[in-house]
Amino acid sequence: MRLNRHLGLSRWLLFPRSLADGKVAFYVAHARRNASLASLVRVAGSRWAVEEDFESAKGEVGLADYEVRTWTAWHRHMTLCLVAHVFLATVRAMANLSSQEALPPKAPGLPIRKNPMREFLGQRGLY
Repeated sequence: MRLNRHLGLSRWLLFPRSLADGKVAFYVAHARRNASLASLVRVAGSRWAVEEDFESAKGEVGLADYEVRTWTAWHRHMTLCLVAHVFLATVRAMANLSSQEALPPKAPGLPIRKNPMREFLGQRGLY
């Protein structure tokens, strides 16, 4: 149900109903003035997947275990945790691929160059 329009935005009141137990909740959504009810419902439904990802990140990589005093430290902690969570999710998805689903071929990398300092130290038994 659209509540009002103001400065190019619309305010909607959404009433999602749980399919499992039939409970009805409500929340207010803000969207562009020309947003359709179908797009709001689709976006509202994707909210649960995002919340599940945050819950798993809290358990797997310590997203909620920060004891920082500055915004910069908090931002760095959150960024590191979310990057670690994406890495773990990617590794998990690749491990669950069946043998029929081949990974894309790797692009050729840069040529390996010899390090003259390593060779020099290796000849003297220092490396």
